[in-house]
Amino acid sequence: MSPVRDLALIGLEVPNKLSVVLGHILPSTVQSAVPCVPSLLYYDPQDTLLGFAFLVRQYIHGSTLQELESRLTAEDRRELDRQLGRLVNMIGQHTANSFGTLEQVALGSGTRSWREAFLVHFESILRDSEDVFVHLPYAEIRHQVGRLSPVLDEITLPRLVICDFGRPSAVLLDPVSKQLAGITGFDSALWGDVYMGEIFEDPSPAVLDGFASRDIDCEPDLIRQLL
Repeated sequence: MSPVRDLALIGLEVPNKLSVVLGHILPSTVQSAVPCVPSLLYYDPQDTLLGFAFLVRQYIHGSTLQELESRLTAEDRRELDRQLGRLVNMIGQHTANSFGTLEQVALGSGTRSWREAFLVHFESILRDSEDVFVHLPYAEIRHQVGRLSPVLDEITLPRLVICDFGRPSAVLLDPVSKQLAGITGFDSALWGDVYMGEIFEDPSPAVLDGFASRDIDCEPDLIRQLL
């Protein structure tokens, strides 16, 4: 095993710039009593103890939803979806003064416009795909996203959103009780629109119930969900 992988097994991570920013995000989610988020136990951004920056977080025991999904009853799944809806709502109560990635906002280079931040983020994804020669109709994609993007101006408050939230491989369950034990994927977090969370790609009624939201049926909400 590599040293980094060994450290990860005990909840110790050698962070890149984004993980360093998480050293400031995780404490705020724990202090505000957001459940199922790993506690930050120790954070050293100055390379003073081990010779490199690192953070130690709580290790969350559990199996992924991807592993256990076939063993869930319909009621188990509805209850899990309600829990996930409540959790994404609670995480979204954390706000910032600008939009963008965690690193951008922490360094003061975020933007006041969610539309602008989204388009920059989306363009970086498209360019990554182009660089590895993924064949997509890029001109049409850019045109359609640009055409629909004005609805994003309705989002004026930057909220903490985990883009991978709800992905089966990023949801941890207690293998016995089937209850939600934790979530991972904070490396996909940014300050933006909560609908960026993967869980809103096709939300079940139980997710929306937990999120305390009406059905996503008005045109602006549908466009935000689509984007």
